[in-house]
Amino acid sequence: MSRTTRALKPLPLLAVGTVLLASACGTGDAASGGSSKNGLPAAVAQSGTLRVGMSPDFPPMEYIDEKTKKVVGVDVELVNALAKQLGVKVQIIQQSFDQLLNSVQTGRVDLVMSGLSDTAERQKTVDFIDYFGSQGRFYTLQSNAAKYTQPSAACGRTLAVSKKTDYYQQALDFDKKNCSGAGKPAIKMLPTDSGSAARLQLEQGRAELAIQGAENLAYFEKQDPGKYEPVLSPLKSTPFGIVTKKGDSKMSGAVLKAMNALVKNGTYKRILTTNGMKYALITPALNGSKG
Repeated sequence: MSRTTRALKPLPLLAVGTVLLASACGTGDAASGGSSKNGLPAAVAQSGTLRVGMSPDFPPMEYIDEKTKKVVGVDVELVNALAKQLGVKVQIIQQSFDQLLNSVQTGRVDLVMSGLSDTAERQKTVDFIDYFGSQGRFYTLQSNAAKYTQPSAACGRTLAVSKKTDYYQQALDFDKKNCSGAGKPAIKMLPTDSGSAARLQLEQGRAELAIQGAENLAYFEKQDPGKYEPVLSPLKSTPFGIVTKKGDSKMSGAVLKAMNALVKNGTYKRILTTNGMKYALITPALNGSKG
């Protein structure tokens, strides 16, 4: 839900990643021009490689491991499992977040899996296979968390939030419902250009609250235990989706079928649960978001 045109930290280079996973499974009748046994489009099945666009600046979903310099994260684990189910290899194509949708539309990648929110507006130009129920969370420094026991506690406070994310509008909606629209002091919005910039405003005392995805907060807790704490109730969930070219029913159908297989065999639940994201488990769906 947090990914519209934002970045947690800058992506310095555009690079083509290496093949991350290979499978010995066959690719069916791809050479004949039809689809393979796994339902993939013929060109993908024939090549045996699934080109996946990612913007690895969004821990823990996808990011560059400082030691290995490889792209790692929850989405990498999921796409490797997905490729194994489909019987193909994975090639990660590193791109800036702003390039991802265009890349799948123009065929530079076969799909995008990069913590990208499924929205009704985006469905006009691409298709989504929803796979992750993201949650936006208000958070603050742990030392201040006890102040925020009810929604009205946010009224009159300074809130840092990336203006490039879905969370900005959600913060405005929250304010209208609970603060300015309810006869209480309005939330003082402090727009930033990224989630990391919003976090910096909180750390430096220029904001009292910030908003980030629950998945990001879980990562921050591992990196810096006890520094931040989620407060108030989760914001409305908008799912992350695997992005495919609009109208490419073979690709979207094959991906949806494979995701459902991962749900059935327990792989999907295991990956999210071991990463502390049980809350994000959903039933995979094609263009499931109505928001």
